[in-house]
Amino acid sequence: MKQNQHYQSGGTLVVAMIAVLVVSSAVGVAYKSTSATGRLGDRSRDFVENKLAAEGALEYAYGIWKKRVQNYDRAISTTEATSGMTAPAFAGFNYMSAANQGPLNIQATDTYGKPMTAASATPAPVIVSLPDYPGWRGRSFGYVASARMQQTNSSGGTLSAGVKRRFQYVEVPLFQAMFFYEHDLELYKPATMSVSGLVHSNSNLYLSTGSASAGALTFQGHVSRVGNYYSATGGSAGTADNTPPPGAAAWSSGTMYPPTYATSEAAQVHQVSRYEPLGQNAASVLDTADTNPNNDSFREIIEPPVTGTGITDPPEIAKRRMYNKAGVIVTINGSTASVTAQNGTSLTATQITTIQSAFTGKNTFYDQREGINVDAANISVSTLTPVLNAAAGFNGILYIQDVTPKVSGDMETKTIRLRNGGVLPDTGLTIASQNPVYVQGDYNTGTTSTPTNVPANATGNPSNTDSPTVTGYTRKPASVMADAVMLLSNSWNDANASSSVSSRAASNTTYNMAILAGVMPGMYTPPVGDPHSGAAQYGYSGGANNYPRFLESWSGRTCTYTGSMAELFQSNVFTGKWDTGNIYVPPIRRWNFDTNFTTTPPPGSLDAVTVSRGNWSKL
Repeated sequence: MKQNQHYQSGGTLVVAMIAVLVVSSAVGVAYKSTSATGRLGDRSRDFVENKLAAEGALEYAYGIWKKRVQNYDRAISTTEATSGMTAPAFAGFNYMSAANQGPLNIQATDTYGKPMTAASATPAPVIVSLPDYPGWRGRSFGYVASARMQQTNSSGGTLSAGVKRRFQYVEVPLFQAMFFYEHDLELYKPATMSVSGLVHSNSNLYLSTGSASAGALTFQGHVSRVGNYYSATGGSAGTADNTPPPGAAAWSSGTMYPPTYATSEAAQVHQVSRYEPLGQNAASVLDTADTNPNNDSFREIIEPPVTGTGITDPPEIAKRRMYNKAGVIVTINGSTASVTAQNGTSLTATQITTIQSAFTGKNTFYDQREGINVDAANISVSTLTPVLNAAAGFNGILYIQDVTPKVSGDMETKTIRLRNGGVLPDTGLTIASQNPVYVQGDYNTGTTSTPTNVPANATGNPSNTDSPTVTGYTRKPASVMADAVMLLSNSWNDANASSSVSSRAASNTTYNMAILAGVMPGMYTPPVGDPHSGAAQYGYSGGANNYPRFLESWSGRTCTYTGSMAELFQSNVFTGKWDTGNIYVPPIRRWNFDTNFTTTPPPGSLDAVTVSRGNWSKL
């Protein structure tokens, strides 16, 4: 019995020992597994930390790059993007070597998005659609930023992670919209009107018609705004129903109806971020409170810079001044005209004399809207065209100004009048002035086999066509930029200017050009110093349909316009209020966006700028 008990005790011990061994093995396996899991967790954590550090470096790089493209006010080279850039330090992390794509870097890219190897390379421009601005396109200049970080982990090994991100600098031509407004864009009960092309306001939109008939006011393209959208009952969510523009209710208090959209309001009307005509936040550049006279408003674009001791011209503005950009400057003083060539333009003595002869003297007539006599310096564009075609290095920008000082008893406001403008230089023409500008008669209507023969309006622009159809009708890229732009028909006669509106009957006239000019806002009260100081508060502004100003009875007559209209500032020379009465009778408006501007904008066209960054990706 004792012997059997001994065997039983021994067997129990063996079983116990085996159990201990099994448990020990299990504990060992569990320990090894836990250790491996821990190491894997450490590596995962280290990788994430490396990645976050690299992303932080790229955020820093984006800030540096953004500031530099804004300072240069253009697309910059790889060297300009990276010169003097010190990569931020992160405790416990190091940038890997160049061989391992480690250092923080920004490189310009080619049209395929591939980094360009030359340090002096500037990105190749690519035409892109802007996802945040439906319908808009721009010239995109691409960059790729990258960084790879590493750190030593707890076991003494190293682990790295790299990321890259794309940056975009995009120039957005303003003249790719039918209407581009810095301030409120208003179309309040206009006569039947169909708006082709894009429409944008950096402020609010007021869009309504006074007719219940579908199509009374129709938008064919995308309509965007930064502020609010005011329309009639029936607008989409977020629309402030039945809110007229400032001062408009007193002009016409009848029922408002919503406009018609070619697709739908929901598909065409968008709220977007600002376009920046100066390439960056205007508030950081423009300042009316300081003593610098060169940074007061977007009107600086059409003004010569003020010079003098201690006076600077901000580079964001200086680059966009048409006076600075012009290839030829014509300055009128009294009865003489002087000519200056710049920016690579070379003129012979004979060419200078010919340009001077394009100034054919001055005429004084009454402007019904301004309520004053104006002194119009007449410019014969047909005289300019052949000489500008032949001028070596001319960039297509002509600046004209009348600086004649006022003398005692001289009450006439100095203005410019463009005549005989049917045929423009082959590569196009932009005429800019700080003065108000009148455009009289068919403008930029093209050429036939005989260069001086301008197609008649009736044959060149038959009814119900968006573009000219006559053979040989070849309009050029053109624009007029001024304090205000007035359209005078082919039938305009100075002698009738002060007579009743019925004696100023217009005839069908065509204008093919972009316009950049000022407006007078609704509810404006002329302050001391304004030409209309003391007048009662103004009413409605007249809206975008009266952006170009009229002085004739266009009853039953057609104003055919193909171009783009951009408003950036308030007029400060022609500040008279909008009204009809004895001032004008509105035309039949056959207005269309010039689709040629999408590929060939007028010389010296302004660009808004957007900068953006893409998604992260693994390096």
